[in-house]
Amino acid sequence: MSEINLHFAKREVPSNLQAEYALLGAIMTNSGKVLDVVEEIVKPEHFYDGLNRVVYAECLRLYNQNIEANPITLKAPLEHVDQFENVDKAKYFTQLMTAFVGFKNAPDYARVIRDAWLRRSLMDFCIRAVDVCAAPEGQSAEDIMEGFEEDLLHLSQGMSESQPNVSLFDAGCEAIMAAREALARRNGLAGLSWGFKSLDKLTGGLTNGNLYIVGARPAVGKTSLGLGIALPLAASGKRGLFWSGEMLAKQVAGRAASARTGLNLRSIFNGLRWDIGPDMETGNQPPLEDWQWREYQNAVDEFGHLHLEIDTRPGLTISQLRSRARRMKRSKRGLDFIVLDYFQLMRGSASVRGRGRYEETTEISNELKTLAKELDVPMIVLAQLNRKSEDKEDKTPDSDHLRDTGALEQDADVICLIHRKHLHLKKQLASLAKRDRETTDQFNDRSQDLEEQVRKNEGKGILLIAKNRHGPTGVCQVWYDDATTWFRDAGEDPRARSWTIQRGA
Repeated sequence: MSEINLHFAKREVPSNLQAEYALLGAIMTNSGKVLDVVEEIVKPEHFYDGLNRVVYAECLRLYNQNIEANPITLKAPLEHVDQFENVDKAKYFTQLMTAFVGFKNAPDYARVIRDAWLRRSLMDFCIRAVDVCAAPEGQSAEDIMEGFEEDLLHLSQGMSESQPNVSLFDAGCEAIMAAREALARRNGLAGLSWGFKSLDKLTGGLTNGNLYIVGARPAVGKTSLGLGIALPLAASGKRGLFWSGEMLAKQVAGRAASARTGLNLRSIFNGLRWDIGPDMETGNQPPLEDWQWREYQNAVDEFGHLHLEIDTRPGLTISQLRSRARRMKRSKRGLDFIVLDYFQLMRGSASVRGRGRYEETTEISNELKTLAKELDVPMIVLAQLNRKSEDKEDKTPDSDHLRDTGALEQDADVICLIHRKHLHLKKQLASLAKRDRETTDQFNDRSQDLEEQVRKNEGKGILLIAKNRHGPTGVCQVWYDDATTWFRDAGEDPRARSWTIQRGA
């Protein structure tokens, strides 16, 4: 045995037998009254003593059959239990009854028992961690950490007690108070703003605890819309977490700088002017002017007032996301929203990865919804759509086009799909071919008509609310600027600043 494990072996295993006896004694006295309040706090596996574990499990079984659990009703069911084979039953039940000190203390006993179980579980976790680190069997340190993060996630999910029921009256009072608070904010929103007035009007804003899915085909603008939501929120004083599974942090910041300055995104990355043609003598694009560099630097300086943290770890798992998000939530500044770019780049837990992509994405979807409720923040998840939308004549996407999983459609509170007809018309124009028996004039007329449609739809897009759990569905008109990769409401002034920074927020 290693020196570390010998150190653990010398430690006393956490337990509280007195609390176990006291709780079981209370159950023997009035099982219905006691189990009503402790059933959701402590489970049979939380008991340290094997005999106490069996007795508590049997008490729960009788309770669920509306049978009072006491030494008399327990006698027959426990008659052939191995743990009772060499036990003086009369003495055992007397010990339980003697330990009982009052019904009011029963929940406290239950919490003490559960706390001891958690300590034992953590101790076992630490021993296993030492053993695996000492003999990794081909696993990297990162693989080991990921496995332990998953174990800790499952363990932490067993720490909290079930939420108590809420009366309809209390829930109604909470609802009317929330409505009055929304009215006092004078924006008509039940939650945070999307950054788009049309979306706010249709959905009532981004509500804490809800899961929002933003879906689109590749290169349509998922990331642009995600940043278009995150940056104005951060500028308003809200603190957010933005995860990108396909970009570096400097690339995310570059997109933000392009939107803020109006400089072409290519200029942001290579320092050349793309708003004008090439130099007549050299044929090269000229460098940015001094005033453009100043605009760029001013935008970066303003980022110091935006509370947005960027996470670019590849293959993010729920346990990794949960760990970082919980730290942010517990901090002084807190956490107000999360944007994930994008769903298909996330990874499920190690236990489901070998079962197929569908099961893996189903787990991720379920866990994201749970995490949004646990953290009490809106969770905005960008997701790719499959090719089915391209089979439709009008190419308009539907919620069942979400790629790899049907769970997202079920778990989402709101599904927002991006559609830019202009892109499909451009593809159609690029592949346009002469039909059989079509004259040259007919082909030219058809080509000109399609070119006109491309011009008319350039920059136009729609945000289709395909699912809205708490409101109507519908369509919001938007504009998209290719140079800065930025969405705006259709009626918004294209010269207006992309967001307003609230300095004191």
